[in-house]
Amino acid sequence: MIPMASPNHRLSESTQATLLLCAPLVAAKVKDVSPLSLGEFNDLVAALASRQRNLAELLDSTAANDLLQELHPQFDTDQLRALLNRGFALSLSVEKWTAGGIWVISRDDSVYPPRLSERLKKLAPALLYGCGDIDVLNTSGLAIVGSRDIDETGIEFTNSLGEACAREQLTVISGGARGVDQFAMLSAVQAGGKVVGVMADSLARSTTSANARDAIREGRLTLVSPFDPEAGFNVGNAMSRNKAIYALADYGVVVSSGFNEGGTWSGAIEQLEKFKFVPLFVRTTGNVPEGNSRLLKRGGLPFPPSPWSGLAQQLSASAMRSSPREQMVQPPLF
Repeated sequence: MIPMASPNHRLSESTQATLLLCAPLVAAKVKDVSPLSLGEFNDLVAALASRQRNLAELLDSTAANDLLQELHPQFDTDQLRALLNRGFALSLSVEKWTAGGIWVISRDDSVYPPRLSERLKKLAPALLYGCGDIDVLNTSGLAIVGSRDIDETGIEFTNSLGEACAREQLTVISGGARGVDQFAMLSAVQAGGKVVGVMADSLARSTTSANARDAIREGRLTLVSPFDPEAGFNVGNAMSRNKAIYALADYGVVVSSGFNEGGTWSGAIEQLEKFKFVPLFVRTTGNVPEGNSRLLKRGGLPFPPSPWSGLAQQLSASAMRSSPREQMVQPPLF
């Protein structure tokens, strides 16, 4: 097995195979072959399972050759061979990740967050990179999301909410972007709470920032990403990671949203009308933008007014009073 940073210490064979097949390995500057998409990877896993085979067998050259012959022509076996031959590039990448304190897990690992696999099902990331205490991913949490541009009233609300979450041992889950995300995360960390940041890009750089280093070391901040630690910003990635933010939480709140535009709006609508992983609340106090009012009309719930004491209980009671069937029952994704 290849050595790895905590929590795995060593990559499982399944995770090694998943990395070879799915990871772009940006750190090793691999550009000669395109990794599998999530859909392609899911199809491959299903094909292996139908033959009572598994991903780990692809690491053995003899077994892999036999398997690839069986899989042809259903799959592009030349592409699969090229991906599986990236062992040296994978070692270089893992060495760099380990030096930066970054771990990586796959869906087959026992420490993979159950909420991601159970709620997202086939949409669950094949790989999850992270830095910090992985156990925080399984704690009770509030997803706090919002626009990059926010007024003073919104900032005050967000800071107070982050502090309340810390006080009541409710993990803050957000996206690490400028604006609401960063205010929520920083206020919770500074108040001694726990925070999960689901990053859309630049995980490796984020883990070394001055604001993050001490909090990660002290177990108050865990940064994760379904994307390569060296990946740059991509609009599609930023949109798709919204699903993971909500899937890791017990409740969600939109602090500030534009109307019919931006990642906050699209993620909230997706949550309200498709996934319904958690009850989704909306800030109603202060000079809220139009998007907030529109989200309320689409099924969002008014966030309980401060002061917040027993916040989790307040949120649970509010959700139960307001169409619990619509807010709390998750429909099948497939």
